[in-house]
Amino acid sequence: MAEQPKKPAGGAYGCWLAEHRAELQKEVGPGKPASEVAKLAGARYKTLSEDTKAVYQKKFEAAKVKYEADMAAFLEAGGEKKSTKRKAEKSSKPKKDPAAPKKPAGGAFGCFLSKNRAAFTEECKGQPVTAVTKLASDRWKALSEDEKKIYQADYEAKKAEYEEAMKSYVPLPSADDEAEKPVAKTSGSTHVLLFLVP
Repeated sequence: MAEQPKKPAGGAYGCWLAEHRAELQKEVGPGKPASEVAKLAGARYKTLSEDTKAVYQKKFEAAKVKYEADMAAFLEAGGEKKSTKRKAEKSSKPKKDPAAPKKPAGGAFGCFLSKNRAAFTEECKGQPVTAVTKLASDRWKALSEDEKKIYQADYEAKKAEYEEAMKSYVPLPSADDEAEKPVAKTSGSTHVLLFLVP
């Protein structure tokens, strides 16, 4: 069976870029990210005259007409239209269980930061949130190894607590899990009650 036709995208700009991508790539140089080509292409396209843009608009419209004809022929030949999945549909992460034990994060530094966050926040009042982390990082680097060991021990204790809690943790079944589980079948045996009448 024939492959589903590809829908033209990007309008006049998309047609222009398809024709000029190779030369733009060469100009940007090897090993550069695709975003560099896109930046250069965007800047170049803006400098084009309206007449040149109109030529590419006509090419796009012709490509659209060809696509629609090809798609009709594809469907007529028994092909099935595949929908393109959006990003949100693809990355559907499982929901977190709010009752699950919380894993300690950040190691010894994380314990140091959580213990001193209020003081650091007060010190950085009026500054961006990143200033708190930067201050904490500077103070952490200034600590001696013995002082850092205290926070490392604190982290190890929290980690052990978490691992112990996970041993007895039973996740709550979600509605999705319930839908996927097969229904338990009964044995199919029937019980007959006999009454003896005197």
